[in-house]
Amino acid sequence: MSRLKAIELITAKLNTLDDEDILAVADIVQDMETPATAPLILTGEERAAIDRSKEDFNKGRTLDGDQYRVEVAAFWAGLKSKQG
Repeated sequence: MSRLKAIELITAKLNTLDDEDILAVADIVQDMETPATAPLILTGEERAAIDRSKEDFNKGRTLDGDQYRVEVAAFWAGLKSKQG
C-alpha cells in the first residue's frame, strides 16, 4: 500500500469513529512521535567493533554452532579461573 493510499484510508475511516476511538487513534499517533526507547549512544570503540563484525560477516568469517559453543565455554572457563 502506498503512503497516499494509507492516508486516504485513515482519513476515510476517521469520519466513522466515535469520540473515544478518535482519542485512542490520537494517542497512538502521538506515541509514534516519541521513541519508546532511549537512543543508543555508542563509543568509538563500540562502533568500530560493530563495523569489524559486519566486515567479518560479509567476508564469511563466522563461527558455526560448534565453534561458538567452544568459544563461549572457553570464555566462561577463563572468567572462572580468574575468580579463583
